Amino acid sequence: MPDNSSLVGVAVDANGTRRYPRLRIAVPTAMTSFVVRIGNASSLSSLTLDGAENLRGFEQDCCASILSVMGSGSVVEDIEAFNFSVGAGMYIHGAASSGNVLTRVHIHSCYYGLIFEHGLKQAPGNVFSDGVIEHIACDAVTFGGYGELNTSVVRDSGYECGRNVPRQPGGGIYCAGNAVGGVIRENRVHGMCGQGLDMDSCANFNISANMFHTRVEAVYPEHGHCYAFATVSLLDTRDTLFQDNIVVNERGVVLNEQGPTLIRASPEFDPNQMFTDVDWSAVPFADLPGGSRTAIGLAVLRRPRHGAQPAIDNVVARNHFRASCRDRADAEETCVGVGYFVSRGTGSDENADYHLQNRWSPTKFIANLVEGSDIGSKRCGRNWYAAEEPTCRRGSGSPCNEDDYEHPEGNYRNDDCWEYTALVGEPMKLDGIGRLRIPLPLPLPAIPKWHPPPATAS
Repeated sequence: MPDNSSLVGVAVDANGTRRYPRLRIAVPTAMTSFVVRIGNASSLSSLTLDGAENLRGFEQDCCASILSVMGSGSVVEDIEAFNFSVGAGMYIHGAASSGNVLTRVHIHSCYYGLIFEHGLKQAPGNVFSDGVIEHIACDAVTFGGYGELNTSVVRDSGYECGRNVPRQPGGGIYCAGNAVGGVIRENRVHGMCGQGLDMDSCANFNISANMFHTRVEAVYPEHGHCYAFATVSLLDTRDTLFQDNIVVNERGVVLNEQGPTLIRASPEFDPNQMFTDVDWSAVPFADLPGGSRTAIGLAVLRRPRHGAQPAIDNVVARNHFRASCRDRADAEETCVGVGYFVSRGTGSDENADYHLQNRWSPTKFIANLVEGSDIGSKRCGRNWYAAEEPTCRRGSGSPCNEDDYEHPEGNYRNDDCWEYTALVGEPMKLDGIGRLRIPLPLPLPAIPKWHPPPATAS
């Protein structure tokens, strides 16, 4: 679409159902990598965009999508985008795009859902609201750069993510390497193969008033790879506000004969060794109350690696964390639910200036609830739990966290597992570039047979 243009469909009611005109790629074509590309100060509304698996231009274009947003100040509303199993439903491109308003967009049946590309800035940001993103093979939403995701439903995705890494679970909202930040507000995220929110080396996010719910029951054998040690994880994440959210992990289920889909006993499912000390004598998963059979609501984590971004200066306030295996008759053999887990090394910044090495920069936990969890929390690291309140007894209200009384009164209510014995491995090199879980363009295998995930409540 050229700048300052409009493309508007006329809704047709058929048997009481509103249907929009369809733009469909009718035959395979290598000439294009999108159905519609919108530029500056334009409007697009009331249309169905169908890739029909016929977009072949993705082989030359890293950013192929059903709807490509490459401009500023445009309005997109009442759009359905679908049928592109090797690309994205909507791709908002780099520094060229700002101030776009995307409302009531339904994205489904694509490899990726919504992508905010690296290079997007905060002022003015691109805002996606009141949409539905579902049945996405890999990650439903990716924050490579700044974006805002508000009042939307993200569900039933991540079941066919593994192309380069076979049987790798995808998830709901994914961020890796994005230091610009973003806003995730008042969304409902549920029914994922992997985690509802998966953040790795990110910063400057506002994550408020969302519902993250993990519960998966196996329907197809192909779903046996689905697992998530936590519903939400903030790994090597800093300067982020996480408040007024509900986080539920009820994944105390056995999906295959090998055992639970939570954390596997094999070290390959803890490649960063974040759930135990790095001492040679350390038992795998020793910091977790249920060992390798622990289901976690929120995990705040720090890699034991030189150069990793420190997990510092976050605020976790007024959330309700519920992780439980109690609903199963074999719960004692299945898992132990922990409302929130905080790993060793969090709250310390060994990357600070020489005179400030290992500076204390804690994440602050304030007025969080854990009602319904098997165990409220496990608190390694050096963080801050309602520290301005000298006494937090059972039943104490804000600013106390609900289970503060179960933890030491000294040392800001941290448990006795503060630091890793040492940092190990090759130093990490952070480039500040937000990235996808699986890079595009994808290799072109046969399009996988789509096995829909178990139906979940809306």
